[in-house]
Amino acid sequence: MKVLFDNGGLKAVTIKRAPLMDGYILIANTTNKNVHVMTSQREESNTPRAFKSIDAAAANAQKIGFKKISIDLS
Repeated sequence: MKVLFDNGGLKAVTIKRAPLMDGYILIANTTNKNVHVMTSQREESNTPRAFKSIDAAAANAQKIGFKKISIDLS
């Protein structure tokens, strides 16, 4: 996801609650209006990465390079 951000392919990120995963996930919006969910590197390739807290998800989004983060608690 960092490479995609560095190349200008991502424009916004949202932290969303994932009740079935007992945590939060990162959802990035691409410049061509697609949605990309951050996946786990340790599990299956299509498994979303779950964060235990909003702070952990925000720290990861900041590490990617995002300066603004939105949070969706619905």
